[in-house]
Amino acid sequence: MEEIVVGKGDLGLTVQRLLDENCRLATAVCLDQGDHFEVLYYFHRGLDLVPLRVKVGKDEELPSISRLHLPAALIENEMKEFFGIKITDIAIDFQGRMLLAENSPRQPMCKNNSQTATEG
Repeated sequence: MEEIVVGKGDLGLTVQRLLDENCRLATAVCLDQGDHFEVLYYFHRGLDLVPLRVKVGKDEELPSISRLHLPAALIENEMKEFFGIKITDIAIDFQGRMLLAENSPRQPMCKNNSQTATEG
């Protein structure tokens, strides 16, 4: 399986190239690596899966790919909500209220997260 590794600045260009090659976004996942996140966007190229990996510092922002491919907005909102990753310019941004209720713990999938809903 071919894996593509890019920096944040090349994410949009690489996604556009994959879309131009008729690849389809299958899903994306966020991995909390302690001091940084790794986001993997998985694209179908025919019968093959092509993972696109980007590393993001926990204090850094990741540009959304949803302006290039609108379905990415849902998975990016989920990653933002569950991990607290700073994804900017999501085409439809639910502001942390897509899946979690007002009294839910914040960023429940983030490692070493001691923040609760009441701490805000």
